[in-house]
Amino acid sequence: MSTRPHILYILSDEHCGTAMSHTGDPNVRTPHMDRLASEGVSFNNAYANCPICTPSRGTIFSGRHAHAGPVQFFFDVYKPTAPSTATLLRDAGYHTAYFGKWHCGVVNNQLPSAVREHRDEYTRWPMRTPEYHRAGFQDWYGFEVNNAPFKGFYYHEHEANPRAFDKYQTDALTDMTLEYLEAYARDEPLFLVLSVEPPHFPLEAPDAFKRFDPSALETRPNFVDSPRMREQLAVYYAMVENLDWNIGRVLDALARLQGFCDDTLTVYFSDHGDFMGSHNAINRKEYPHQESVRIPTIFHCPQHLPAQEGRIDLFSLVDMLPTTLGLLNLDIPNHIQGRDFSPAIRGESFKSPDAVLLEMCGNPRWSLDFLDWRGLVTEQWKYAYFETGHELLFDLDNDPYEQNNLAYIDTNRRDQLRQQLLRMLADTREPYFDVLMEHGVKAEAPVLDVSGSNPGGLAPTWKDTIRSLKS
Repeated sequence: MSTRPHILYILSDEHCGTAMSHTGDPNVRTPHMDRLASEGVSFNNAYANCPICTPSRGTIFSGRHAHAGPVQFFFDVYKPTAPSTATLLRDAGYHTAYFGKWHCGVVNNQLPSAVREHRDEYTRWPMRTPEYHRAGFQDWYGFEVNNAPFKGFYYHEHEANPRAFDKYQTDALTDMTLEYLEAYARDEPLFLVLSVEPPHFPLEAPDAFKRFDPSALETRPNFVDSPRMREQLAVYYAMVENLDWNIGRVLDALARLQGFCDDTLTVYFSDHGDFMGSHNAINRKEYPHQESVRIPTIFHCPQHLPAQEGRIDLFSLVDMLPTTLGLLNLDIPNHIQGRDFSPAIRGESFKSPDAVLLEMCGNPRWSLDFLDWRGLVTEQWKYAYFETGHELLFDLDNDPYEQNNLAYIDTNRRDQLRQQLLRMLADTREPYFDVLMEHGVKAEAPVLDVSGSNPGGLAPTWKDTIRSLKS
């Protein structure tokens, strides 16, 4: 690989790392993701450190954990002077471009006239991203949140008002990216991000991809079965297959475009996963379970990086920035908290971390089912401590579907992992959660849930702390 290849990030939203053919899903067909993996390097134990959109994206582009980074909570913004992948690569001579979902720049009053005058035509967060919250990206074709794959919009460069997509979002953004690549004539190498919302909810897919019979789907042992859950899972898979088809379009374009065909590093990954019906949840993440935190992560540059079998190293999104810099042989600033996995990708000697720090930092509090927590995962163990004092402990070797919480059974292991987590938090400048873990008081209970809605059921508080009006 040259010292300055083009770099293309393909970033999806809410794609669980198990939902690909090459990672063993029996239902979905992902030939283009599989091709990336077979010709490149796939990290099959890759994790989202903070499995919710905004802080996860801040972690990706800052190389810092959410609790100590420039984007610390849901609907936080990327701070104007914070260094990022884009600013560091610009310093190295790159030109930068961003297409699609950002979700790190919502300022509530930034509704342009076209939106204010036709408010009902837009979804809940149609705000324009202020230039200084764009993390240094130069060419901008982005939006904060659409959550409407057939009724989308984006902001073009410095224009005040949004432009509408004329087709399904993933298709439209891919069209725009291909047009940009075909017209690119600058001397500088390009760093481009193609960021699509699907398979993030709402679950909607083009008819051409709706091939699944919900009743025939093979489901995981922790899947809570119902006709409705199967119908939703079928559409989720259709969205993944549409995404895969568009990845194929990108790969075909790169292969035929002079200047890109032999010197482009392509990275496919997602900001977090989705429960996909496991643990009785879909359109959800936010928790430390594997379906929520496991993500696809594939590095592909076949002319210059040797293909490898899927790696089991504990890669996580905080490592994306330093690994990108490492592959370019650029210095890694000391403010970056992630690890450089470039030796592993090159096939060189590499010692994997023995644990990954997980967290929910500044969740949106849509309901009592949303709690902050801190946790870690090793090759065998998963541990998490919640703000309410509840704890989770799973033995991933013997309980891969996380159905048996051992936190109050294997107390020695729990206490050992709690101390390891406290050390990791100290090393990463945790501002307060360590106080809860070491000096927290017993939470008042019961809590009366007056919402009138059905309990979410994911939070460990539902068993002994929360009482519903419906109960």
